[in-house]
Amino acid sequence: MKIALITFLAFFSSTIAFAQKPDELLARVRYTYINSNDTLKTGKVRNENMLLFLGKNASLYTSYDKLRHEIAEDQKFRAKAMSKAGSGQPVAIVMDNSGSEWMSTSSYLYFAKENKLFTKEVIALQSYLIEEQAPKINWKITRDTTSFSGLSCKKAVANFEGKNWIAWYAPSLPFQSGPWKLSGLPGLIIDAYEENKLIQFQFAGIENAKEGDHQRVDDVTKRADARPGDYNALDQLIGRDVGSAFFENIIKLPVGAVKTDREKFDKLKAAFLKDPRGFVRARSGY
Repeated sequence: MKIALITFLAFFSSTIAFAQKPDELLARVRYTYINSNDTLKTGKVRNENMLLFLGKNASLYTSYDKLRHEIAEDQKFRAKAMSKAGSGQPVAIVMDNSGSEWMSTSSYLYFAKENKLFTKEVIALQSYLIEEQAPKINWKITRDTTSFSGLSCKKAVANFEGKNWIAWYAPSLPFQSGPWKLSGLPGLIIDAYEENKLIQFQFAGIENAKEGDHQRVDDVTKRADARPGDYNALDQLIGRDVGSAFFENIIKLPVGAVKTDREKFDKLKAAFLKDPRGFVRARSGY
């Protein structure tokens, strides 16, 4: 079984270069994702803060809760390390995801000109990229209007993935992106929900991106002894695509990701869920 799993993993283990060019970050949009169909272990409805990074051509949609959680955990570890500095005592790294296991680990990268959508999934800290044509959503624009935080919006409706969606978009913001896979309108999608409001993407704010908005406490890639290929451990936890967008204001595909398709990824995920330790051992070759 182990040999078979190693062979299976090796088939998808090569990383490749993609044609999509990095895009400068222009703005960040926050949404509150509500899914009444998805209840957590506590029995509460999923309610998660999400973040959309916007460039002229590209966008990246990811969990803001996950991002903030991992940054906070990184700061705790650094504080612990500093408190033991000079004591000669090792600093134990304890990975506890009990507070974040409910958070989304999927990210969606959309490239408008190329009409490409990449879904990034993660298994045991390894990123996998599923490439596909961006969905063609047949939006019907209505005459209805409203505003969100002073942004004038128009209403559009469409059936997508078996659900009837209502989206409010801002013509004054010339981006074709939106939350999740929702895109293709002549303006940024500000708010969206399926008709029964069991799934909602509620607008929570927008801000322009400026250089130096967010800085790493210690960037190992800028140390004097940095080597090609070095990367920050935090970026591995939040995703190297998210790290680039959040800290460097650049939207790009994650370095080191493995290209696959949905069917093959689902098989990998099933193998991991069946035997997590065996999966990791097989992947590492030990």
